[in-house]
Amino acid sequence: MVRRSLVEDDARRLLGGAPVLIVTTQWRAVANAAPIAWAMPVSVNPPLLAIAVHPSRRSHDMIKYGEEFVVNIPSRVLLNHTQWLGMVSNSAGDKLEASRIPSFRARQVDAPLLEGCVGWIECTLHDWYTMGDHTLFIGKVVSAQADTDAFDFNTGMWTLDDDEYKPLMYLGGRSYSVLDEAFDATVEQRSVEQMQEEGLGQELEEAEAERRIKREEEAERREQEEQRGEYEPDTSSLPRELPDA
Repeated sequence: MVRRSLVEDDARRLLGGAPVLIVTTQWRAVANAAPIAWAMPVSVNPPLLAIAVHPSRRSHDMIKYGEEFVVNIPSRVLLNHTQWLGMVSNSAGDKLEASRIPSFRARQVDAPLLEGCVGWIECTLHDWYTMGDHTLFIGKVVSAQADTDAFDFNTGMWTLDDDEYKPLMYLGGRSYSVLDEAFDATVEQRSVEQMQEEGLGQELEEAEAERRIKREEEAERREQEEQRGEYEPDTSSLPRELPDA
């Protein structure tokens, strides 16, 4: 295991693997759809969630002026549609109609809900903030639905039984994934004193010992390269031309 630096702009890449969402909007009887990867819940009561949208995206102003949006959680069947929707601007034509993704009416808002998804969250615009080069839109949840083949209403979690009914995860660029399996932590509740005395076994110590050996070996290799004049500075290993998403 070797530690290597990234430039600050690339730190967000370490948060890859989160759900990709298709945000649908409607303003002045025109609908639009755009995939986003930056989203999170921010409040339980009232139920609020946040999405980050760049001002250059047409969805940005449609959310701002239409004051509503829908978070559609796509499944694997919408993989290519999701990628395409992120590559084409609605200013070039009605890309939602061109995508031929079937839709159905929302319960509380005007924006459409997309078939091929496993979850749908309808929001009205609660607030918005300028955050650097993106706008953070805060939506108040007014309705939510989930596919029973994908979501267990007893546990309140994704079932992960069938790859076709798992939420699509975005890794970056053109790469996506789905969740593989669920497993439970087995640790019991312990006080700070118990943790200091008993810990959680030797697994972590053994794993870290192996990593430490690899790091020492890598440091020795780099020292030898530096002595031979072959050492490369510790800079980002990522290509400089990266997709915006």
